[in-house]
Amino acid sequence: MAVKRPPMVATWVDQSIGEVGTHKSIKDRFETLSTFISQWLYFNSSDDFTTYVENNPNVKIISVMSGGMSRLLVPKLSYHACLESVYVFCADRARAREALEGEAKVKGIFTIEDDLYEQMTNDLSRLLLEDGIALAKIDERNAAKLNYEEAKRLLNALPETSIDENEKKARIEEINVRIDQLLA
Repeated sequence: MAVKRPPMVATWVDQSIGEVGTHKSIKDRFETLSTFISQWLYFNSSDDFTTYVENNPNVKIISVMSGGMSRLLVPKLSYHACLESVYVFCADRARAREALEGEAKVKGIFTIEDDLYEQMTNDLSRLLLEDGIALAKIDERNAAKLNYEEAKRLLNALPETSIDENEKKARIEEINVRIDQLLA
């Protein structure tokens, strides 16, 4: 019997991102990050995002937030298990870092779109590997293999400058070994 895994949903919380027709190029780019992200949602209201988090405990949320929204929302919502990770995309890194110090779900604070995208790619690869390991332990071999393959694809998509080559090789080797174990 297949185990139902929570769907992975990405959100972007910013005062202007939710407006139809705005930020098309950034939305188009991030929406192709991974097919394992079942949906991208855009919120320009902290209240709408809070309602979504509170009403959707059975999803895994990866969120990008503006500096202002992150300062408001992360302390208030970080206890929710469905909120997997937060990436802050802002102009004032020092202010965000000071306000969000110690928040474990904040995976990084970024001012450059490419840096944000690469970090999300790397972290999603790690998350899919972890999920694959959990699936393999409960004998969900096909689902585990799909997770491993996507984790590997994401790793291979990272530019050489964004990850140490030895770390990348070691992680790919670990994934290959895990895939081989599934096939044994």
